[in-house]
Amino acid sequence: MEKASIVGKLQDIVISTTEGNTNTTIARALLKKVGHNAPDISIEALAEECFTSTASISRFSKKIGYSKFSDMKQAFIDYQSDTKKFINKNNFELALNELNSNHSLNEYIKQITKAFQSLEKNLDLKQIDLLCERIHDTEDVYFFGTHSSGLLLEQFQYLLFSCGKYVTYFNGRMNQRKAFQQISKNSLVIILSTDGNYFLKFSDLLFNMSSNDYYTVLITQNDQMKIANIFDEVLFLGNSTIKKAAPYQAQLLIDILYSRYYQLYS
Repeated sequence: MEKASIVGKLQDIVISTTEGNTNTTIARALLKKVGHNAPDISIEALAEECFTSTASISRFSKKIGYSKFSDMKQAFIDYQSDTKKFINKNNFELALNELNSNHSLNEYIKQITKAFQSLEKNLDLKQIDLLCERIHDTEDVYFFGTHSSGLLLEQFQYLLFSCGKYVTYFNGRMNQRKAFQQISKNSLVIILSTDGNYFLKFSDLLFNMSSNDYYTVLITQNDQMKIANIFDEVLFLGNSTIKKAAPYQAQLLIDILYSRYYQLYS
């Protein structure tokens, strides 16, 4: 099973639980504290803020997989620490300040431009048209992706709705796990994972997917993933010297897919 982050679990609660429910209130209160000092959170203060009891907070902790409140709080602290490390590691690609803002922005745009050119070089319009045809002709189409990839797929889903094509995309990790379980035979499964992190969260489901009777497509920038071999088809976004270029490349590819779909079938 996927080891979801504390924030992922809280987001799933907010998405799947009825508004006004105590669990939703607690989850929202905790999500608002993500950017603040987690060690300062106390069970008494949280209960008072959510107009509930400390016993309800303890039950909530167990509901999302922790034996007690202190374990949930520690998971929150660990998440903040890991997030800070990630930001410090990746934020160097666009660091604007008074001394070098013009130079940094210019270099950043140059790298994004090179990434677009790499996508153009790798783009096969015949493959794009064949995928559009497959989307059009397949009754059950499923999109999978999280974070920025998920937002792009949700956008693509709405665009296809406007063309009269229904596709399934569920936001949230738990909802996507449920969607994997309902995929029928002869479906089309499209996964957008720009850097391959999706496979760390859903590896068990993806390996099971390869043995089922449906067509699978991977869209990614990471051409070094061995797991890509389990897919029937791979659309490569192209190379880039910076990680932050991948979402731009993915956005452009989604725009191209929709443009071709619209021209062919709308």
